[in-house]
Amino acid sequence: MLENIRVVLVGSQEPMNVGAVARAMQNFGLSDLRLVAPEPRVQKDLGLGSNSWAYRLAVHAEDILESAGISQSLLEAVSEVQLVIATTVRKRDIYTGAVLSAREMAPKAVQMAQKAKVALVFGRETAGLTTDELDLSQLIVRIPTAPKQPSLNLAQAVMVLAYEIFMAAQTPPPPPEPAQAPRVALEALFDDLGKWVLETGFTDTHRQPYAVRRFRRLLHKAQLTPGEVQFLRGFLHQSRWYARHGKREE
Repeated sequence: MLENIRVVLVGSQEPMNVGAVARAMQNFGLSDLRLVAPEPRVQKDLGLGSNSWAYRLAVHAEDILESAGISQSLLEAVSEVQLVIATTVRKRDIYTGAVLSAREMAPKAVQMAQKAKVALVFGRETAGLTTDELDLSQLIVRIPTAPKQPSLNLAQAVMVLAYEIFMAAQTPPPPPEPAQAPRVALEALFDDLGKWVLETGFTDTHRQPYAVRRFRRLLHKAQLTPGEVQFLRGFLHQSRWYARHGKREE
């Protein structure tokens, strides 16, 4: 089950952090690492193999670095993932929806990982994830910290989530829920939704991006199945047709 948990690092800037992340993953049984558009010095360092800073910090997790994949975009890295969990220290007013603790998130990740891929997404060391990147997630996690030092090192954040998932995996899992729609299908639905908001005049032009974001968070909560996504896309297509041509005659 833990093999279905993917750790995704977006825009990694420090080779040593990547190595420390691999070690934290190995500590708690995770092995699937994906780097999204890492800084050139990170890629250069990884190419040095055992002489690199990343490998020196990995400590018995070199196999995770050797098998790590590299993607050019976050969407590419999670395209076949059914549950995307993003981490952030930013305030809630940049998005809508519930914010979970690592402990609240862990059982949900474990339950989904019984049958499908789950991605834990971590942002850049200096700036975290953008709002658009957060929008790709169904769940958002914030790790509570003391006000005097609110930010965690990247590897520390990975370790907190990996530990909670490892512990949750030790308890008997609840019955699996119906399969959720993959990320690619959801993005196609949200693309249709954006066109629907634009063409139907659902809200004022300047509020359309906000409306789409609210719909995103609402539909993420619904944990849509593939059939439900197909149904909603059909509804949106038909509604757009009516908006352009008017009601069909009987």
